[in-house]
Amino acid sequence: MYGEVEAELSGLHRLYWAHQLRSDPEALVEVLSDPEAIAQRIDEVNRSVTTHLWTLDKPPYLDAVGHPHFHEREEATTREWVERGVDLRGVYCLESIEPPGRMETVLRLAALGEKSRLLRHLPFKARIVDRRVAMVPLTGGSKDSIVLVHPSGLLDGLIELFEAYWERAEPLLSPQVKEVEEGPSEEELVLVRLLHAGFKDQAIARQLGVSVRTATRRVAALMRTPDAGTRFQAGVRARERGWI
Repeated sequence: MYGEVEAELSGLHRLYWAHQLRSDPEALVEVLSDPEAIAQRIDEVNRSVTTHLWTLDKPPYLDAVGHPHFHEREEATTREWVERGVDLRGVYCLESIEPPGRMETVLRLAALGEKSRLLRHLPFKARIVDRRVAMVPLTGGSKDSIVLVHPSGLLDGLIELFEAYWERAEPLLSPQVKEVEEGPSEEELVLVRLLHAGFKDQAIARQLGVSVRTATRRVAALMRTPDAGTRFQAGVRARERGWI
């Protein structure tokens, strides 16, 4: 299934560069390559969300992810969608949460009500709105060109592909947090989820804004807390306690 959908996307990419596709809102696919038109169309589609917003999240991004205003706007929009009852799901990859502070923001989005999951790798990024339109970059990121896929066999395939990735991904937050005598601190939660995601000490240091030596020391202290001898065991103990 993955190969078929990725082959379709590759075909669209070839057609785009051969100038065989033209922007047509009424067509099955709508190709945009002007940065202003891309930003405007994405904004229009995002404002049209009513029932579903499913995202395969992978950089690069249109906006500066590390900018505080971006995070504030993202949280405000997420809160609004959740309050409206939108089925909000995000599948993130390791690249998604690598920028400093990004992991904390993603966890806050999950706490607000986004159903967030993590895979080690995603081959491309996509956003599916109301199961009626999908936005997919044609050249890796969203800055150069995107295709909007309207109801068609290709859209059905993208929906099935998202659902397959969703099933394979690990939840970022435990659905049921068990009662413990002494719960983890916010930093411990971030640390254990970074470890569970496969981050090394250098990447953890970037996320926390500390030196690699400090990150290593904190990881060692965390591993002593759940009485685990290895990072893997720390992840197992954390899951048993409902931390992840």
